Amino acid sequence: MPFLKSIEQWGRRHASAAITLAAPDGDTKLPLKPSRILVIRTDNRLGNLVLMEPLLRSLKVRFPLAELDILASDVFSELLESQGYNVIKVDKKGQIRNPAMFWSLIQKLRIRSYDVAIDAAHPHSFSLSGAVSTVLSGADCRISTDADDPSGWYTNTVAEPPLYWHESRALHLLGSVWDDWPEWSPPELHPLNVLERNAAGLHVGASGNKRFPIEHLEKLVDNICRRVILEVYWGSNEERKAAEYLGSRYPVAVMPELSVAGLIERIAGLRLFITPDNGPMHIASSVSVPVIALFRIDNMERFAPLSEGSKILYAEEGPEPERVAAAVLETLSYY
Repeated sequence: MPFLKSIEQWGRRHASAAITLAAPDGDTKLPLKPSRILVIRTDNRLGNLVLMEPLLRSLKVRFPLAELDILASDVFSELLESQGYNVIKVDKKGQIRNPAMFWSLIQKLRIRSYDVAIDAAHPHSFSLSGAVSTVLSGADCRISTDADDPSGWYTNTVAEPPLYWHESRALHLLGSVWDDWPEWSPPELHPLNVLERNAAGLHVGASGNKRFPIEHLEKLVDNICRRVILEVYWGSNEERKAAEYLGSRYPVAVMPELSVAGLIERIAGLRLFITPDNGPMHIASSVSVPVIALFRIDNMERFAPLSEGSKILYAEEGPEPERVAAAVLETLSYY
């Protein structure tokens, strides 16, 4: 991590020299009635797109006549498209193989003549990629938080929010540069079709050390599968193998590969969702399904599920399966 940080700092110093060349000339005052707004978030994380939803929703409410575009990775852009947003997709791998794709994208952005570009990459630290994208978009007004003193990159900043704020609330704060900014409320997703079922969902995967150990998953399933109709969800091929292993040993339904829109619709019909800290956890919360969230990193305030009836269980090695099973049965008896 220190090595990667030093690379970013080096890039930031050298890129700063080019800001005056890339940034647009002229009046950079905050437009009171912008006609075209660009929101930038290009990482490959499903949950981060869900957490951006309050910001996007409030932009539509505050500026109903403005055209709103989101610059996002093509990996999970379907989530935003399923909610009616216009997404400009970034093919990161393709750009590495063919840099001409990057310059084609920049040209596409500049043709749009954005009044405002909002860097929603990270509210608590400077993101070089987010800053560069914001400048190269050609927008006259460029907005971010003031984390890590991003002088020169942005024309307007808001104070870095407290770390104990929920991440969706921290991102929503970016719009507070305008007066009469709507109050924050939790993320909301609206699936087209919902089939309600008397079932609980279990997601087997998460990234890195957020993952719930397979031996814990097996004990949990063993504790609840004969008392609860259980659907097992997965994302990657590795997670699929874990799901199929559980399906071979216990009376559970292993879900097929789902599109993002299909995942939203499927989760919305559940009575309960049991999951580590991952993107589907935020989807479940955003469609008002109670969540049993299994945390291994102590960052629950920032990334907690917010739906009614949700519970957070934390342990560095993963919450004990018996404790999780008790929480599942207790929650199902109320909801």
